[in-house]
Amino acid sequence: MIYQMYESQYEDLRGTIYGPSSPDFHPVQASETLRSSLHGLETKDQTIINTVLYHNNFQRQKILGAYEDMYSRKLLEDLEEECGGFFFEMCQALFKPAPNYDAQCVYKSLSNRHGDRSVAIEIACTRSPRQLRALRDTYQTDYRKSLDKDITVKVEGVVGKMIGLLLCNNREEGLGVRLNDELVDKHVKILLTTTIDDIAKNVNLFEELFIGHSWKHIGAVLDKVDDARKDMQDIETVIRRNKNIHSEIRLILATIARVSRNIQIYFAEKLRAAMTAERVDQSTIIRICVSRSEIDLQDISLEYKRKYQRPLEHDICQTTSGEYTRMICTLLSGFNNMENSFAPTPESIE
Repeated sequence: MIYQMYESQYEDLRGTIYGPSSPDFHPVQASETLRSSLHGLETKDQTIINTVLYHNNFQRQKILGAYEDMYSRKLLEDLEEECGGFFFEMCQALFKPAPNYDAQCVYKSLSNRHGDRSVAIEIACTRSPRQLRALRDTYQTDYRKSLDKDITVKVEGVVGKMIGLLLCNNREEGLGVRLNDELVDKHVKILLTTTIDDIAKNVNLFEELFIGHSWKHIGAVLDKVDDARKDMQDIETVIRRNKNIHSEIRLILATIARVSRNIQIYFAEKLRAAMTAERVDQSTIIRICVSRSEIDLQDISLEYKRKYQRPLEHDICQTTSGEYTRMICTLLSGFNNMENSFAPTPESIE
């Protein structure tokens, strides 16, 4: 199903939201609970949090439909009227169909008048081939233009071509992908004999090295390059410290390098950067927590704790406030994940 694009495709990864099994899913009852929480003298924020996070993205679409059928009102409009702020912004993200949310994020990133393409780069490098196909189809439907043509119009030069290649080409991926040792060695040789500056200027070379190959392949290539360089700086450091190339090309190459090694560490670092910025980047916190909640958010939290020696929830509490904080922390801790099986029954969330 198109709305189930965020479910984990890897057995060893853990999200924090799964939703009740089909026999225990009651969209009408969930709609009644939400309506009673929003309709009255006092909005029951915790009940809203419990009800929303008890269900997965696909099930929330059913709740939206049931709510409108029952009350002739739009649930998100009622939530905006009663809640607002980052709490409502997070509700919007949680209720938006997964591919539509990705398409919206990419559209805003490409259309950014400040020229910030970082979100488009993030999505291009962290979504599965199946998710990217759904994103492209949804982009065409929602914005009445193809993604590849929109990139050509909005992002000029080498940066636009690289982003287009990442977003609009299929990548070999899946549990059964095997490394081609001969191809790995070929790409290692290219990277050892070519400077980062040259790769940043040569779209054909960039495509040969990084487009269509599995992340497992790219990670193996970069590991071998680092082994061959021995006492020299690792390739990620070389990329990050190279100030001669365009900042967005540097970001593209650094993102590819990090994601190919460990995508959960990549997201942990992005969350840390969002929270320690001069102005806390709440949109990044919301985007990562929502989009990874059914894939690997539990693993991202573990990597964060391992890297920064404190729980992600602790730092979230330092940079957010109110019901918005409670919603994110509930999402992070796992309302119904496998280790913390404290999912409520439909009756108990009323």
